Amino acid sequence: MSLNYSMQFLKVGILSLSLVILSGCAKMESFKSRLIPSKPEESYIQATRKSELVFDEITRIVLIAVHLNAYDEERYPHENGELFFVDVYQSEQNSLGFLENGYRLTLSNGELPEKFTRLEKEYLENFMEDNAMRWGEYYLVRFKPQNKRIQDSLTLVLSHPKFGENSLKFGFKGLSREELKGK
Repeated sequence: MSLNYSMQFLKVGILSLSLVILSGCAKMESFKSRLIPSKPEESYIQATRKSELVFDEITRIVLIAVHLNAYDEERYPHENGELFFVDVYQSEQNSLGFLENGYRLTLSNGELPEKFTRLEKEYLENFMEDNAMRWGEYYLVRFKPQNKRIQDSLTLVLSHPKFGENSLKFGFKGLSREELKGK
């Protein structure tokens, strides 16, 4: 009688332990999915660069730029120009945009943007809205289309006459459409 009771207790214990382990695996997958970005999120991360200018031990400006052509070439083809979403924080808080405060954004060959469009936060979309600094200024910046050689070594230069300059290097191979499928 006690042997049957022990066997039954052992079966219930093994079954309970199995359920706990399986339940833990399901929770682990859910936890893992929050830690590992989806393919579009990964593409956004790969297309993003950050730069800052520090002067007199004060961060004067932080600029985060997303090369939209690299993020989604189907939606932002290179033939329409090199397009960037730019998110800017400047320590000098005034109503002026960063360009009016003496900053300049060019390509490494000195080329100026064709168009600068200031955006309001409520008009940002998808990952841009999710990742934009809440205290930043937002811009859509377009340069004329670049040849393949320049695209492969594309570099933005942030500069200021007093605070210096810094580069954001974008020359890399982004994720292909096929690599983005499935996540």
